[in-house]
Amino acid sequence: MDPIKNIVSDVIGRMSSGNGGSFQDIQTVWEKISKDQSSRVAGFKDGCLIISADSSMRLVKLNLNRDIFLKELQKEFPLISKISFKVNTR
Repeated sequence: MDPIKNIVSDVIGRMSSGNGGSFQDIQTVWEKISKDQSSRVAGFKDGCLIISADSSMRLVKLNLNRDIFLKELQKEFPLISKISFKVNTR
């Protein structure tokens, strides 16, 4: 039986192979286009990229630029069809 870390890595690799890059690749591109170190990629589900922001004020700012962000992300990751923002409650 494989150690759990190998199984998790394999599953994440399979999930990311369809979108043109790994989770880290998406995070790197997100940081570049958003120019924001206080938000991060929180997940990807059914074509929707989920971004976590550190405050509700930052969430408003990100929402104002949603269309710009989506177009830029789709250049690198065409399977992203929408972006959802949420406030990180941790």
